[in-house]
Amino acid sequence: MDLGRVCQKADRMGMICRPLQRRDRGAVEEMLQACGAFSEEEVRVALRLVDEGLEEGSEGYYALFAVEIDGAVHGYACLGETLLTRSTWHLYWICVHPDAQGTGAGRALQLHAEAFVRDRGGERIVLETDGRESYARTRRFYQRAGYEEVGWIRDYYKPGSDLVLFCKELSGQVD
Repeated sequence: MDLGRVCQKADRMGMICRPLQRRDRGAVEEMLQACGAFSEEEVRVALRLVDEGLEEGSEGYYALFAVEIDGAVHGYACLGETLLTRSTWHLYWICVHPDAQGTGAGRALQLHAEAFVRDRGGERIVLETDGRESYARTRRFYQRAGYEEVGWIRDYYKPGSDLVLFCKELSGQVD
């Protein structure tokens, strides 16, 4: 599915996917904190990537997208090309405000990110998440979206916090 079709589909669902803008930073910070899934350090890192992406713009490393519902930002995604690979991208963050979870906003962002990567010749998206039980919903989200679990490293982030690696091959797929 190309980016234009993804945007039209999201718009029919009452959502708009668009590039993240400077004015959205406060909404991003609020949703990262409100969702309760991220530590202070994780929120700080996520905001650093947002700041770098906004500063560098479309020529920079990070691609940033927002999903709007009724004119307000309720989710965002951050991705970038994986260095030293031919066509792999890394999905760093998808975060949806708790008030908008279950509305399809996360799926709209995920589809938008995948279409964006395909439009740039990307063949796969890799992402990592945590293995703790509190991340089980996140892992199910990606599995339902066609991401395959390809690795698990115990105590990766810290003791009791494992890394779970996912990958989705995009080449040849039609959504």
